[in-house]
Amino acid sequence: MTELQQHFLFYVFVYYLIKGGIYIALYIGTIIAEQVARQRQEVIRKYYQKKRADERQKWKVAYSLFDDTQALPAHQPLTLAQLVNNPKSFTAYSFVDSDGQRPII
Repeated sequence: MTELQQHFLFYVFVYYLIKGGIYIALYIGTIIAEQVARQRQEVIRKYYQKKRADERQKWKVAYSLFDDTQALPAHQPLTLAQLVNNPKSFTAYSFVDSDGQRPII
């Protein structure tokens, strides 16, 4: 092997050594940043949980009224048969007498 090839291999080795070092440093930095972010997220989560509990206590009556309205069943639309047979609704049959024969004028 020539001296030029030995220098080339040495510099390639140094290049990969530096590249690996940078990779390891960034990986460790990412792990540390993730731990700090998770700790901060936990503190923020506890803060907002406490804040929501305080707000719920402060507005207890309003929340109970709101929860009561949410507990009521939702209104369902009437079926076609209910609409046609409902005397209070306006349909195509509104101008027909109750026996269905002659129009009411």
